[in-house]
Amino acid sequence: MQTRLQDSLLSPLAEQGRAIYEGKLKTILEPTHDGEAVAIHVDTGDYAVGNSHSIAAHTLLSRHEQDGRIVTLTIGAPTDADLRLITRVAAGRKR
Repeated sequence: MQTRLQDSLLSPLAEQGRAIYEGKLKTILEPTHDGEAVAIHVDTGDYAVGNSHSIAAHTLLSRHEQDGRIVTLTIGAPTDADLRLITRVAAGRKR
């Protein structure tokens, strides 16, 4: 069973990145890069794939100014680490 992170728990920037991934990149990347990381520049839709979030982000930053508009995601189903992170973020939010 695939678990999807709830968009309501994501920042607007992360929601934009997730929408680009779901709408344009998912079918391109999942067949050959499942489990790797993708960094997405939300303003341009440009992306880079790497073995880690850091590598993907650094690759993308070599083509774009550091403007805080890059989102990194795990390609494929969320990993245990992704789910732990979103749980910590959700627990820290005030309702």
